[in-house]
This record gives sequence, C-alpha cells and structure tokens, in this order.
Amino acid sequence: MKKVVKWLVVLLVLFVGGFVALNWVHIKSFPGIISAFYAKEFCSCFFVEGLSEEACHNYARQWVPISSFTLNKDEKTVTVGGLGRTTTVKYTGERYGCAYAHDP
Repeated sequence: MKKVVKWLVVLLVLFVGGFVALNWVHIKSFPGIISAFYAKEFCSCFFVEGLSEEACHNYARQWVPISSFTLNKDEKTVTVGGLGRTTTVKYTGERYGCAYAHDP
C-alpha cells in the first residue's frame, strides 16, 4: 500500500512539473494580470463612467486580493499592487479613456 501511494505522489509531482513547464509563459504572466486588470477597470469606472470610489472598487474586485491601491484625482492616475507587481493607469481623455502609464 505504501508503495502505491509513493508512486502516485511521484506521478503527481511529474504531472504538475510537466504542466508548469509546458505553460510557463502563461503562468509567469499571471501576477501582472491582477494589478493591471484592477487598475484599468477602476480607472475606467471612476474617470470614464464617473461612478463613486466604492462602486468602482466593487466593480473591479477579483478573487485574488490586491495589496495596495492609490487614486490620484489631480493627475488622474490609479496605481494598484498585487502579487508583487505594481501597475499605474492614467486617464488620457474622452477619446482614449484609460491607458497604462509608462515611466520614462
């Protein structure tokens, strides 16, 4: 019985390792998606749609929690941190809405 469990564990580890190796490109991009999605959705909700902060937090909320949030109403930027990545989004105007801010 112990031998069967040991082999099942080895097979499971090999399967998970193979899955991760085959999908590494997608897996490594996942942490950036959390902060980027929240920042972009919040920015669009707040600056484009004109809804309240509370409503926009509810709109942008996800299963994976964010770790930091900054709303700068003067510069019209939203900065969100989550899973070790930080994303800043800026409202560019009526024509283009919100776009990712790039530091020089």
